[in-house]
Amino acid sequence: MHLILASGSPRRSLLLSAAGIAFKTFVPDVDEVLIEGETAAEYVLRLSTTKAQTVPRTHHDVVLGADT
Repeated sequence: MHLILASGSPRRSLLLSAAGIAFKTFVPDVDEVLIEGETAAEYVLRLSTTKAQTVPRTHHDVVLGADT
């Protein structure tokens, strides 16, 4: 099993590394424009999900999508 971080965030990479978690990074190409009427919670959930869904993977991979 491999953990794939669906983010180019240096901070997220640092947090996982500091916790001793081995991972690979995939930087997704996702439009991060806020949709009119979208709440902050809806926005970060949509981006996190979309980022995770863009990662090419095998059935042995676990993908972590995150946004703030």
